[in-house]
Amino acid sequence: MAESDPASTTVTQDRTIVSLLPWAGPAFVIGWWVHDLSFHWASLVEYRFGWMAFILAGFLAWERWPTRPAPMSPDVPRPVLAITLLGLAGFAIVLFAELYRIGVMRAPSQVFPLSVGCACFIGAHLLVIGGWPFAKHFLFPLLFFFVAVPLPNLFWQPVVLGLQDLVAVLNVEALEIMGIPAVREGHVIQLPKTRVGVDEACSGIRSLQSTLMAAMFIGDLTLRRWRTRVALLVAGVALAIIGNWGRSLYLSLTAHRGGSDSLNAVHDSAGWTVLVFTAGGIAVLSWIMSKLDNRMNASAAPESP
Repeated sequence: MAESDPASTTVTQDRTIVSLLPWAGPAFVIGWWVHDLSFHWASLVEYRFGWMAFILAGFLAWERWPTRPAPMSPDVPRPVLAITLLGLAGFAIVLFAELYRIGVMRAPSQVFPLSVGCACFIGAHLLVIGGWPFAKHFLFPLLFFFVAVPLPNLFWQPVVLGLQDLVAVLNVEALEIMGIPAVREGHVIQLPKTRVGVDEACSGIRSLQSTLMAAMFIGDLTLRRWRTRVALLVAGVALAIIGNWGRSLYLSLTAHRGGSDSLNAVHDSAGWTVLVFTAGGIAVLSWIMSKLDNRMNASAAPESP
Protein backbone atom coordinates (compact mmCIF):
# COMPACT_ATOMS: atom_id res chain seq x y z
CA MET A 1 0.00 0.00 0.00
CA ALA A 2 1.38 3.40 -1.02
CA GLU A 3 2.05 5.80 1.80
CA SER A 4 0.55 9.28 1.63
CA ASP A 5 2.93 12.18 1.27
CA PRO A 6 2.80 14.35 4.45
CA ALA A 7 3.80 17.42 2.46
CA SER A 8 0.96 17.01 -0.04
CA THR A 9 -1.51 16.40 2.79
CA THR A 10 -0.40 19.60 4.50
CA VAL A 11 -0.73 21.55 1.26
CA THR A 12 -4.26 20.20 0.74
CA GLN A 13 -5.25 21.18 4.28
CA ASP A 14 -3.77 24.64 3.84
CA ARG A 15 -5.73 25.12 0.60
CA THR A 16 -8.93 24.03 2.31
CA ILE A 17 -8.38 26.52 5.14
CA VAL A 18 -7.61 29.31 2.67
CA SER A 19 -10.74 28.52 0.64
CA LEU A 20 -12.86 28.75 3.80
CA LEU A 21 -11.38 32.01 5.06
CA PRO A 22 -13.59 34.24 2.85
CA TRP A 23 -16.64 32.72 4.55
CA ALA A 24 -15.53 33.56 8.09
CA GLY A 25 -17.14 37.01 7.89
CA PRO A 26 -20.58 35.83 6.72
CA ALA A 27 -20.48 32.98 9.26
CA PHE A 28 -19.87 35.47 12.08
CA VAL A 29 -22.68 37.77 10.86
CA ILE A 30 -25.12 34.86 10.52
CA GLY A 31 -24.21 33.57 14.00
CA TRP A 32 -24.77 37.02 15.51
CA TRP A 33 -28.02 37.42 13.57
CA VAL A 34 -29.41 34.03 14.65
CA HIS A 35 -28.31 34.58 18.26
CA ASP A 36 -30.32 37.80 18.42
CA LEU A 37 -33.32 36.22 16.70
CA SER A 38 -33.30 33.23 19.07
CA PHE A 39 -34.56 35.43 21.95
CA HIS A 40 -37.60 36.40 19.89
CA TRP A 41 -38.19 32.82 18.74
CA ALA A 42 -38.32 31.77 22.37
CA SER A 43 -40.65 34.55 23.52
CA LEU A 44 -43.04 34.98 20.57
CA VAL A 45 -45.44 32.09 19.99
CA GLU A 46 -45.96 33.11 16.36
CA TYR A 47 -42.24 32.60 15.62
CA ARG A 48 -41.50 29.33 17.40
CA PHE A 49 -40.74 27.89 13.95
CA GLY A 50 -37.65 30.11 13.66
CA TRP A 51 -35.08 27.32 14.08
CA MET A 52 -36.89 25.28 11.42
CA ALA A 53 -36.73 28.24 9.02
CA PHE A 54 -33.00 28.60 9.75
CA ILE A 55 -32.40 24.91 8.94
CA LEU A 56 -34.44 25.12 5.74
CA ALA A 57 -32.62 28.28 4.62
CA GLY A 58 -29.31 26.50 5.25
CA PHE A 59 -30.49 23.54 3.21
CA LEU A 60 -31.46 25.81 0.30
CA ALA A 61 -27.99 27.39 0.37
CA TRP A 62 -26.33 23.96 0.59
CA GLU A 63 -28.47 22.70 -2.31
CA ARG A 64 -27.24 25.63 -4.43
CA TRP A 65 -23.59 25.16 -3.49
CA PRO A 66 -22.62 22.60 -6.20
CA THR A 67 -24.01 24.84 -8.99
CA ARG A 68 -22.57 28.11 -7.68
CA PRO A 69 -20.73 30.38 -10.15
CA ALA A 70 -16.96 30.32 -9.91
CA PRO A 71 -15.47 33.04 -7.65
CA MET A 72 -14.01 35.97 -9.52
CA SER A 73 -10.23 36.27 -9.75
CA PRO A 74 -8.62 39.15 -7.83
CA ASP A 75 -7.81 41.09 -11.01
CA VAL A 76 -11.45 41.17 -12.17
CA PRO A 77 -13.16 44.46 -11.18
CA ARG A 78 -15.97 44.18 -8.65
CA PRO A 79 -19.13 46.33 -8.45
CA VAL A 80 -17.41 48.69 -6.02
CA LEU A 81 -20.29 51.15 -5.75
CA ALA A 82 -22.85 48.47 -4.85
CA ILE A 83 -20.46 46.84 -2.37
CA THR A 84 -19.72 50.18 -0.71
CA LEU A 85 -23.38 51.19 -0.47
CA LEU A 86 -24.44 47.82 0.95
CA GLY A 87 -21.59 47.80 3.44
CA LEU A 88 -22.22 51.33 4.68
CA ALA A 89 -25.98 50.77 4.83
CA GLY A 90 -25.50 47.51 6.72
CA PHE A 91 -23.14 49.15 9.22
CA ALA A 92 -25.48 52.10 9.86
CA ILE A 93 -28.60 49.94 10.22
CA VAL A 94 -26.95 47.38 12.52
CA LEU A 95 -25.46 50.17 14.65
CA PHE A 96 -28.90 51.75 15.06
CA ALA A 97 -30.48 48.39 15.94
CA GLU A 98 -27.83 47.54 18.53
CA LEU A 99 -27.99 50.97 20.16
CA TYR A 100 -31.79 50.63 20.32
CA ARG A 101 -31.45 47.20 21.95
CA ILE A 102 -28.95 48.44 24.52
CA GLY A 103 -30.69 51.72 25.28
CA VAL A 104 -34.36 50.76 24.96
CA MET A 105 -35.23 47.08 24.67
CA ARG A 106 -35.07 43.97 22.55
CA ALA A 107 -38.17 44.12 20.32
CA PRO A 108 -39.35 43.27 16.78
CA SER A 109 -38.85 46.95 15.92
CA GLN A 110 -35.16 46.39 16.72
CA VAL A 111 -34.54 42.95 15.28
CA PHE A 112 -36.09 43.71 11.90
CA PRO A 113 -33.63 46.50 11.01
CA LEU A 114 -30.84 44.37 12.47
CA SER A 115 -31.85 41.62 10.04
CA VAL A 116 -31.88 44.05 7.13
CA GLY A 117 -28.40 45.27 8.09
CA CYS A 118 -27.03 41.72 8.39
CA ALA A 119 -28.52 40.86 4.99
CA CYS A 120 -26.79 43.92 3.50
CA PHE A 121 -23.45 42.76 4.94
CA ILE A 122 -23.90 39.26 3.53
CA GLY A 123 -24.97 40.61 0.14
CA ALA A 124 -21.90 42.85 -0.01
CA HIS A 125 -19.67 39.91 0.82
CA LEU A 126 -21.23 37.76 -1.90
CA LEU A 127 -20.56 40.56 -4.39
CA VAL A 128 -16.93 40.67 -3.30
CA ILE A 129 -16.55 36.93 -3.83
CA GLY A 130 -18.21 36.50 -7.21
CA GLY A 131 -19.99 39.64 -8.35
CA TRP A 132 -23.65 39.82 -9.33
CA PRO A 133 -24.00 36.19 -10.60
CA PHE A 134 -22.68 34.83 -7.29
CA ALA A 135 -24.90 37.09 -5.17
CA LYS A 136 -27.97 36.35 -7.29
CA HIS A 137 -27.34 32.61 -6.95
CA PHE A 138 -27.67 32.75 -3.14
CA LEU A 139 -30.25 35.53 -2.93
CA PHE A 140 -33.31 33.34 -2.40
CA PRO A 141 -32.02 31.45 0.70
CA LEU A 142 -31.15 34.83 2.22
CA LEU A 143 -34.62 36.25 1.53
CA PHE A 144 -36.29 33.00 2.61
CA PHE A 145 -34.82 33.36 6.09
CA PHE A 146 -36.83 36.56 6.57
CA VAL A 147 -39.96 34.45 7.18
CA ALA A 148 -38.44 33.87 10.64
CA VAL A 149 -37.80 37.57 11.31
CA PRO A 150 -40.50 39.14 13.53
CA LEU A 151 -42.26 42.02 11.86
CA PRO A 152 -42.53 45.36 13.66
CA ASN A 153 -46.00 46.17 14.97
CA LEU A 154 -46.28 48.82 12.27
CA PHE A 155 -46.62 45.95 9.75
CA TRP A 156 -47.72 43.08 12.02
CA GLN A 157 -50.88 44.62 13.44
CA PRO A 158 -52.49 45.59 10.08
CA VAL A 159 -51.94 42.04 8.80
CA VAL A 160 -53.42 40.38 11.88
CA LEU A 161 -56.33 42.79 12.19
CA GLY A 162 -57.06 42.50 8.47
CA LEU A 163 -57.18 38.70 8.72
CA GLN A 164 -59.42 38.89 11.79
CA ASP A 165 -61.82 41.23 9.99
CA LEU A 166 -61.87 39.04 6.88
CA VAL A 167 -62.55 35.82 8.79
CA ALA A 168 -65.25 37.47 10.92
CA VAL A 169 -67.04 38.99 7.91
CA LEU A 170 -66.99 35.74 5.93
CA ASN A 171 -68.14 33.84 8.99
CA VAL A 172 -71.16 36.09 9.59
CA GLU A 173 -72.16 35.99 5.91
CA ALA A 174 -72.02 32.18 5.87
CA LEU A 175 -74.03 31.89 9.09
CA GLU A 176 -76.73 34.20 7.75
CA ILE A 177 -76.94 32.16 4.55
CA MET A 178 -77.54 29.11 6.75
CA GLY A 179 -80.36 30.92 8.52
CA ILE A 180 -78.50 31.49 11.80
CA PRO A 181 -78.76 35.04 13.15
CA ALA A 182 -75.28 36.46 13.61
CA VAL A 183 -73.98 39.97 14.26
CA ARG A 184 -70.36 41.03 14.05
CA GLU A 185 -69.14 43.29 16.81
CA GLY A 186 -65.54 44.01 15.89
CA HIS A 187 -63.82 40.63 16.08
CA VAL A 188 -66.62 39.02 18.09
CA ILE A 189 -69.57 37.21 16.52
CA GLN A 190 -72.79 37.45 18.52
CA LEU A 191 -74.93 34.31 18.16
CA PRO A 192 -78.38 33.68 19.70
CA LYS A 193 -76.95 31.61 22.58
CA THR A 194 -73.32 32.66 22.90
CA ARG A 195 -70.48 34.77 21.54
CA VAL A 196 -67.50 33.59 19.50
CA GLY A 197 -64.33 35.66 19.35
CA VAL A 198 -61.96 35.67 16.38
CA ASP A 199 -58.70 36.18 18.24
CA GLU A 200 -55.19 36.48 16.81
CA ALA A 201 -54.68 32.71 16.66
CA CYS A 202 -58.04 32.13 15.00
CA SER A 203 -57.26 34.79 12.40
CA GLY A 204 -55.02 32.28 10.66
CA ILE A 205 -51.75 34.15 11.05
CA ARG A 206 -49.83 31.08 12.22
CA SER A 207 -51.08 28.81 9.48
CA LEU A 208 -50.44 31.62 7.01
CA GLN A 209 -46.82 31.85 8.17
CA SER A 210 -46.27 28.10 7.94
CA THR A 211 -47.97 27.98 4.55
CA LEU A 212 -45.77 30.76 3.18
CA MET A 213 -42.66 28.98 4.42
CA ALA A 214 -43.74 25.64 2.96
CA ALA A 215 -44.80 27.12 -0.39
CA MET A 216 -41.53 29.05 -0.78
CA PHE A 217 -39.39 26.06 0.19
CA ILE A 218 -41.20 23.46 -1.91
CA GLY A 219 -41.56 25.83 -4.85
CA ASP A 220 -37.85 26.54 -4.94
CA LEU A 221 -36.97 22.84 -4.89
CA THR A 222 -39.57 21.53 -7.34
CA LEU A 223 -40.48 24.37 -9.70
CA ARG A 224 -38.24 26.00 -12.30
CA ARG A 225 -40.27 28.96 -13.48
CA TRP A 226 -40.70 31.92 -11.16
CA ARG A 227 -44.29 32.37 -12.37
CA THR A 228 -45.32 28.94 -11.13
CA ARG A 229 -43.50 29.59 -7.84
CA VAL A 230 -45.47 32.79 -7.36
CA ALA A 231 -48.67 30.95 -8.32
CA LEU A 232 -47.94 28.29 -5.67
CA LEU A 233 -47.32 31.02 -3.09
CA VAL A 234 -50.60 32.78 -3.90
CA ALA A 235 -52.47 29.47 -3.85
CA GLY A 236 -50.94 28.69 -0.46
CA VAL A 237 -52.16 31.99 0.96
CA ALA A 238 -55.63 31.27 -0.39
CA LEU A 239 -55.58 27.80 1.20
CA ALA A 240 -54.61 29.25 4.57
CA ILE A 241 -57.43 31.82 4.46
CA ILE A 242 -60.01 29.26 3.32
CA GLY A 243 -58.89 26.76 5.93
CA ASN A 244 -59.12 29.22 8.80
CA TRP A 245 -62.45 30.56 7.61
CA GLY A 246 -63.72 26.96 7.62
CA ARG A 247 -62.31 26.49 11.09
CA SER A 248 -63.99 29.64 12.39
CA LEU A 249 -67.29 28.69 10.79
CA TYR A 250 -67.13 25.19 12.30
CA LEU A 251 -66.41 26.62 15.75
CA SER A 252 -69.30 29.07 15.39
CA LEU A 253 -71.69 26.30 14.41
CA THR A 254 -70.47 24.16 17.30
CA ALA A 255 -70.97 27.02 19.75
CA HIS A 256 -74.43 27.73 18.35
CA ARG A 257 -75.52 24.15 18.88
CA GLY A 258 -73.76 23.21 22.10
CA GLY A 259 -72.62 26.39 23.79
CA SER A 260 -69.16 27.51 24.91
CA ASP A 261 -68.29 24.18 26.53
CA SER A 262 -68.58 22.30 23.25
CA LEU A 263 -66.57 25.07 21.57
CA ASN A 264 -63.66 24.62 23.98
CA ALA A 265 -63.75 20.86 23.45
CA VAL A 266 -63.10 21.04 19.69
CA HIS A 267 -61.01 24.23 19.50
CA ASP A 268 -57.57 22.59 19.40
CA SER A 269 -58.56 19.70 17.14
CA ALA A 270 -60.00 22.17 14.64
CA GLY A 271 -56.64 23.97 14.57
CA TRP A 272 -54.77 20.74 13.79
CA THR A 273 -57.28 19.99 11.05
CA VAL A 274 -56.49 23.31 9.36
CA LEU A 275 -52.77 22.52 9.57
CA VAL A 276 -53.29 19.15 7.87
CA PHE A 277 -55.55 20.77 5.26
CA THR A 278 -53.02 23.44 4.30
CA ALA A 279 -50.04 21.06 4.34
CA GLY A 280 -51.88 18.52 2.19
CA GLY A 281 -53.12 21.25 -0.13
CA ILE A 282 -49.59 22.62 -0.64
CA ALA A 283 -48.29 19.12 -1.38
CA VAL A 284 -51.00 18.45 -3.97
CA LEU A 285 -50.67 21.88 -5.59
CA SER A 286 -46.89 21.61 -5.82
CA TRP A 287 -47.22 18.21 -7.52
CA ILE A 288 -49.74 19.55 -10.04
CA MET A 289 -47.71 22.69 -10.74
CA SER A 290 -44.49 20.70 -11.15
CA LYS A 291 -46.21 18.66 -13.87
CA LEU A 292 -47.38 21.85 -15.58
CA ASP A 293 -43.93 23.37 -15.15
CA ASN A 294 -42.27 20.38 -16.81
CA ARG A 295 -44.72 20.50 -19.71
CA MET A 296 -44.10 24.20 -20.27
CA ASN A 297 -40.36 23.68 -20.16
CA ALA A 298 -40.62 20.80 -22.62
CA SER A 299 -42.74 22.82 -25.03
CA ALA A 300 -40.40 25.80 -24.78
CA ALA A 301 -37.28 23.72 -25.44
CA PRO A 302 -36.03 23.88 -29.07
CA GLU A 303 -36.65 20.76 -31.08
CA SER A 304 -33.56 18.85 -32.18
CA PRO A 305 -33.03 18.74 -35.97
